[in-house]
Amino acid sequence: MIRAVIFDLDGVIVESEDAHIESERQTLQKYNVKITAEELHAYTGTMAKIMFTELIAKYKLNTTFEKINHQKEEVLLKLLAQDAEPTLGVLRLIQELKQRGIKLAIGSSSTKKLVNYILNKLELAHAFDRVVAAEDIEHSKPNPEIFLKAAMELGVKPNQCLVIEDSKLGIDAAKSAGMKCIGYRNPHSGNQDLSRADAVTNDFSKLDIEKMLI
Repeated sequence: MIRAVIFDLDGVIVESEDAHIESERQTLQKYNVKITAEELHAYTGTMAKIMFTELIAKYKLNTTFEKINHQKEEVLLKLLAQDAEPTLGVLRLIQELKQRGIKLAIGSSSTKKLVNYILNKLELAHAFDRVVAAEDIEHSKPNPEIFLKAAMELGVKPNQCLVIEDSKLGIDAAKSAGMKCIGYRNPHSGNQDLSRADAVTNDFSKLDIEKMLI
C-alpha cells in the first residue's frame, strides 16, 4: 500500500511553467540570446544550475550561474505575484490524501525560496510534511536522489511512495527510485514523454484515489 505521495511543484501543483519559460526567455534576452520555448522545455524538471551552466557554455555568455539565476528569479517572482494558479483538481486531491492519513512531500528542482513562496501563496504550506528542494540534493532529476531523500525524511520505503510528475526527467527519476508514478499531462510543460508513468491524467479530479494508493 502507498503510505506517502511526493509531488513535484512546478506544473503539478501550480501552473508556473509558462512563468518559468518567460522569465528564462527575458533573462537570456538581456544577453542577446533569443531562445525558443522548445529548447527551454527540454530542461523541464532539472535544476537551474544544470540548465544555465549548459546555456552559458553554449551561447558563450559573459556571466556566472549565480548572477543569471538571480536575474531569472527576480523576473519569475514578479510573474508569479501576478498569476500563480493551482493545477486542475490538485487542491481537492491534496485534501483527500491528507484526510486518508497519507504523508505528503514536495520533491522540486526549484529553490526552497521559490517552493515556499508558491506554497504560501496557495496556502498549502501546512499540507506538506517535508519539502526537498534544489539545495538539498547533489544530483538533479533524472537521478532518483530527490525522491529517495524525501522518502527517507518521511520515514517510508521507496516502494511505499507514489510520485506525481509532469516531466520525463521527473518520471525517470521516480521509476529509478523504485516508486509508482502518475504523470500529469500539463499542456504548459511542453511535449513531455510520460510513457514510463504507471498512469497519466490531465485532471487530478478524475483520479481514482483508491486505485492509485494500491
